[in-house]
Amino acid sequence: MHPLRSMALWPGLPNLWFRGELYSLAVASLFAAVLNLTLIATFHWTEWLPVGIVRITWGAIAIVVAWSCLQSIFKPVSTGFLKPTKECDDLLELAHTDYLKGQYLEAEASLHKILSGGHEDVEAALLLASVFRRTGRYRQSLSCLSKLERLDHSRKWLVEIEKEKSRNLGLMNTKDLTSIT
Repeated sequence: MHPLRSMALWPGLPNLWFRGELYSLAVASLFAAVLNLTLIATFHWTEWLPVGIVRITWGAIAIVVAWSCLQSIFKPVSTGFLKPTKECDDLLELAHTDYLKGQYLEAEASLHKILSGGHEDVEAALLLASVFRRTGRYRQSLSCLSKLERLDHSRKWLVEIEKEKSRNLGLMNTKDLTSIT
């Protein structure tokens, strides 16, 4: 079995590994806790839980592992970029133009079209974070940037991501200071 395919045996692990999803961290952790407790109840503290509950738990674990494997077959995890299409390139160019004209809502709509299509486009996400900053949505911008930092293919953009984060934090602090006075 290919090492990447064997990841599917642990629910939540493929999406956690490749996409850095926090939800997948919760799923993988919950599965680990249930598996460990079931192993302890089966082999160490055998009187801790009734035999029927232990059998039901093993059945549930088998079903969850099978479901995870089937999900990975029919809905594989993206381990990289979807190839950008001509439409994505056109939308990104349109978003850049709208952004430079100060038409932030139009730019945001174009960027959401790109990102909702399954494309892990770092440039589009970085521009979206900038749109959020320009429209005063600093928390959304910082959230977008923190997701970007976790992507393997955003490494070459880390300097720009850090600059954008510092701009957001600076504006948030300025806004907080002006609201106090």
